Amino acid sequence: MMSPHNFWKKYEFKAGQTLFFKAGFAEVIVKRTPNGWLMKSHMKEEAYTELESVEIDELENDADTLHFQTGKSNQLIIVPAFPAKAVVFRNNKTIKISAGESASLYFRIPLTLQFYFHEVKDENRMFEMPLQRLSDTWFGEADSGEPAFSIGNNYDIALTDVNALSWEAIVPVEIINNTTAMLELQRLILRVEEFSLYLKNKQIYSNNVEIEFRGPEHAGNITLSVKNEIHGNKPVLLARPRISGGRNLLRKSFYFIKNIYQS
Repeated sequence: MMSPHNFWKKYEFKAGQTLFFKAGFAEVIVKRTPNGWLMKSHMKEEAYTELESVEIDELENDADTLHFQTGKSNQLIIVPAFPAKAVVFRNNKTIKISAGESASLYFRIPLTLQFYFHEVKDENRMFEMPLQRLSDTWFGEADSGEPAFSIGNNYDIALTDVNALSWEAIVPVEIINNTTAMLELQRLILRVEEFSLYLKNKQIYSNNVEIEFRGPEHAGNITLSVKNEIHGNKPVLLARPRISGGRNLLRKSFYFIKNIYQS
């Protein structure tokens, strides 16, 4: 069993060395060449339960192999990332939040495997691969919405109930109903491209996400934070957001919300 510290890290390759990375449904083979890298990937039918990297003898250089010319650096950095699009939670259970009250939900979201040479920066990213394929969906109106991935109704209401896999991140979300009506949660979008990833013990967490619901016609407020009770006193930052600046966070987080006024 490989710990996250030993998987998500910087690898120093020898000339001609080949490593086989296994995580989730993904397999990636990487070989160091004199002036770059060879990479070959495959999606399995069944997921690996643990993260693993092992040295193998050779990579078969065929039509499916990717060639990268990156220079003389022997360093390869493996970084976790959230999916490249926002994810949408679709509720098939009844979640109602009274006026002035809040609810905490904990989502499990499959990660993406990213490969950088020498240094973690956009221009050095060679390849990335989702550790589980997610279904495409649409959030919002047909003419003003946005493409996203669906995570179904995958959530827990207590952190102690979450049984996340080694290749999933836990996203803690607090929804505050700052209206005078009952909020029935039906669809919620999480713009994970703007969330960081932290490591606590052997589990990966995102920021704590606080979403204030101010009514169906309002964007509401979203606050990202780190909390000791979730992330620990000294959280380890594993990955920064794909997008910074909070531009997308200003958009609506809820869709098809029913407001049931008490009589």
